[in-house]
Amino acid sequence: MNGIKQKVAGWNLQESIKPFSKLTDEDVIKIVNSALLSNVKRATSYKFAFFKSILDNLFNVDLNSMPECFLSFDSISMRFTEIYWNLVLKFGLSQMPQNQYEKKTVVETKLFDFCKKYGFNFPDINFPFESLKPSLQLEIAKTIQKTVVEKNVLGAFCSDTNFEFYHFSKAKKWNGIYLNHDAFVTLAKYKSDFEKINYFEWIKYLESVNTEEQSYQLAKKLDASTERQNLNQYRNALFTFGQTTCFYCGKPLSENAVDHFIPWSFTKDDKVWNFVLSCPSCNSKKSNRLTTQHFLQSINLRNQKLCNVDLPVVKEDFKTYTYSKLALMYSNAIFNGFTPDWQP
Repeated sequence: MNGIKQKVAGWNLQESIKPFSKLTDEDVIKIVNSALLSNVKRATSYKFAFFKSILDNLFNVDLNSMPECFLSFDSISMRFTEIYWNLVLKFGLSQMPQNQYEKKTVVETKLFDFCKKYGFNFPDINFPFESLKPSLQLEIAKTIQKTVVEKNVLGAFCSDTNFEFYHFSKAKKWNGIYLNHDAFVTLAKYKSDFEKINYFEWIKYLESVNTEEQSYQLAKKLDASTERQNLNQYRNALFTFGQTTCFYCGKPLSENAVDHFIPWSFTKDDKVWNFVLSCPSCNSKKSNRLTTQHFLQSINLRNQKLCNVDLPVVKEDFKTYTYSKLALMYSNAIFNGFTPDWQP
């Protein structure tokens, strides 16, 4: 048009591959604040769910892909889908402003279509996403990846973060994003703070598009949207590995609990390498606390052997595991306010 190149809308971008700038912690914080605290009228809640999907997967990045940090669409989309499964189907929360036409977001429509296809009776669904068969989880996650994550959110959030957070390319059919290493370091370092900012803005948005009754305990609903209830696959993996004593006190296990070594409230993720079996007493006393440094060395030695167990969950979870990543989680948990002082 008269030789003027028109700017492409963020959601419609095909790729972002320009070299990253050097970012300080302050730069990253400013970019996040600008992206989340914008006064621009939002049509959906996608941005918040996408950012949470990245934060929850920070310690699933492939650090071997340095200088950038690769994070697969499989990881992002599975978490993104799980969030909306619980918010939309379990808690009945609308994701966009309602009008007389009762228009729905694409993610809501795809979830409803999926339920109809398999005979799940909405709105009576009260089972969590994790209870679906793995093949069904993958099916709906792939659908939402193609119709929502890649089509609408990927380019939009990249634009919102000034093209400094990650590279992506639909044109080259990349199967994930490459996080700016500087952004990764800051996001991991201030993970809890970024989660709070995201939740605060997300709650304000959901309150604006839902009734007061629907909006009750929104913070709890957001947190619960990715918390697993059934940890049996991890318990079974640790039994197969041969753990028969409490990881913390060493007593024989007549009863046991599956415990997140680094608390779930910080990681917001479940990986077999961060799980141990503990006796009920240690599990109760440790609760949401961080152990002393000694146990970090113990779990490292354990993981050097656990990675050889021939089980699908072990093979999958150890794909991007390194001890340096576990140590980074531990130190960042301390930075985020967890005191490393617990021991039996």
